[in-house]
Amino acid sequence: MSKVVRFLEVGGPSVMVVEDEVVGAPGPGEVQLRQHAIGVNFIDTAFRDGSFSGPLPAIAGVEAAGVVTAVGEGVPGFSVGDRVGYFFAPGSYAEMRTVSADVLIRLPDDVAFETAAAIMTKGLTAWMAVRRLHVAGLGQTIVVQGATGGVGSLTARWAAALGAKVIGTGSGDKLDVLKGSGVIGVDSHDPDLGGALRRLAPEGADVVYEFVGRATFAASVAAVRDGGAIVSIGAASGAPEGAEELLKRRVIELKRGSTAQLVRGPLLATASAEVFEALRSGYLGTPRIHRYRLDEAVRAHEDIAARTRDGVPVLIP
Repeated sequence: MSKVVRFLEVGGPSVMVVEDEVVGAPGPGEVQLRQHAIGVNFIDTAFRDGSFSGPLPAIAGVEAAGVVTAVGEGVPGFSVGDRVGYFFAPGSYAEMRTVSADVLIRLPDDVAFETAAAIMTKGLTAWMAVRRLHVAGLGQTIVVQGATGGVGSLTARWAAALGAKVIGTGSGDKLDVLKGSGVIGVDSHDPDLGGALRRLAPEGADVVYEFVGRATFAASVAAVRDGGAIVSIGAASGAPEGAEELLKRRVIELKRGSTAQLVRGPLLATASAEVFEALRSGYLGTPRIHRYRLDEAVRAHEDIAARTRDGVPVLIP
């Protein structure tokens, strides 16, 4: 038996309930895992509240790390006892589960389960930003909108480590998360945010990584140089609207990307290896982990909504 966190209908955190479930043997192409740490991400709340649609009932979560306990037919490269993780396989809020071997990431011995669960989704999204959608590097000027958030802070730190001049925006009371990273912090509540960014980058930024959306998009357009790019990965404040003609006139490229769609197949192993190496090298800082028991998933989601958590939330089965 495995304890799982399931929701039968969409709604607030209280729709999630803890239940027992029998975990069957893995089928062809699958492995069975005993999970040691489960990542909690904003996307979990979007599936739970109905912002993203999916079949019901559903087990919450998409990310976890653990140990292989059984291997199905036709699964090369994995054995019982292997330490593994995954970053997008719905149904992760569980003590045990089966999952397709195609989504698994092999964990290095020096990466703890809790660290992996806290960093994989966010780290791979940051990798997609700085290594795939726009390759960050020496001599570039980069703005990261939402640089105090989980993915934004990793993206800002990684771009700075690659040699770029990085300006990161976020709530003034949270800018201390960027200390020691080389990122220039700017309060996103500045009423003239676009002007503040342009004063720090008079010639305009080569790229703006946009994790906020509607609330900061006008400032992003003001900050980027003609012929530059805006990489839109998140839209916590809603999707931006009405800038198409201005972007076209200034030859600003608007790029979008989904980690689940772009970082898959053979690229997954390459990307995850680079994320772990960046973590090892100190580029991503040290994740501050806020631990919850699996049966405290409701409280974890309530803390996300209230923005009261200190650190990256992780469920411990």
